Amino acid sequence: LALWKRLLRVRHAVFDKTGTLTLENPVIENPEALKTLNAPTQQALRTLVTGNLHPVSRSLFDALGPGEIAQGHEVRELIGQGLAFTDQNGVEWSLGRPKTGSSSADAVLIRDGTELAGFRFRDELRDESVEEIRTLQDRRITVHILSGDRESKVAHIASQLGLSKDHWQASLTPEQKAEWVRQNDSDDTLYIGDGANDSLAFDAALCAGSPVTGRSFLEQKADFFCLGHSLRFVSGLIDIAAIHRRATRRVFAFSVTYNIATIIAGLMGHLSPLAAAILMPLSSLATLSIVALTFGRKSEPL
Repeated sequence: LALWKRLLRVRHAVFDKTGTLTLENPVIENPEALKTLNAPTQQALRTLVTGNLHPVSRSLFDALGPGEIAQGHEVRELIGQGLAFTDQNGVEWSLGRPKTGSSSADAVLIRDGTELAGFRFRDELRDESVEEIRTLQDRRITVHILSGDRESKVAHIASQLGLSKDHWQASLTPEQKAEWVRQNDSDDTLYIGDGANDSLAFDAALCAGSPVTGRSFLEQKADFFCLGHSLRFVSGLIDIAAIHRRATRRVFAFSVTYNIATIIAGLMGHLSPLAAAILMPLSSLATLSIVALTFGRKSEPL
């Protein structure tokens, strides 16, 4: 089905957290942890995050500042787990999630299995996020958060949005996100995400969208993209879908009425060639006017 028709069937709105409900780049809360690293370790960390578009990587790259990176080494990305590379001395460097319960950090830098530093980040909600969630709920659309982040971070964001525990999940892998959507979807789920770890969930949802954040992981899968820092695009898009349906129905009703009237007039001999020539462009003008008036009356109940 076309996107407009699918949007009108949405009864579940599922959001990724980082970069979707929250702003693109989180704020690092302990920048002093970077200062404790020696030059070779900072170079290794810079090598890991340079060119990577994950919000955590971008924040660390900005906090590190300009500098040298290790040349000739391929950084491997394990979706939903982290980054790693092996330097010229055979040392394995990685940046990723801490082991469950082993650290309060959001990301840890590891050298050959030894944790060197942990970094904590603070998420900030996108503009009008709270209002948007309430708008969706008022329309009887249930809202859920599926995140790969740790539970305390997701719980904090969920509490700000007024979502109860049964409406959010934390520490999910990409496969677990997709499985949740498959189990809860009745061909009525809209998924909003912005990272490679949302790709499988995109496939499982009825329709999917992504805020434009400088990343392009989902450009081939997203049904729509949205610009800006506000989250109000979700209800706005559903509004447009409803207006589109109304306009389509009005144009169809007018077309049926017009054609029946002209056929009857023609059969009764009351429709001259001149009148037909005049009515044809007038009908097109009337159709455009109906569409313009329908989209212009946004105050009508949807």
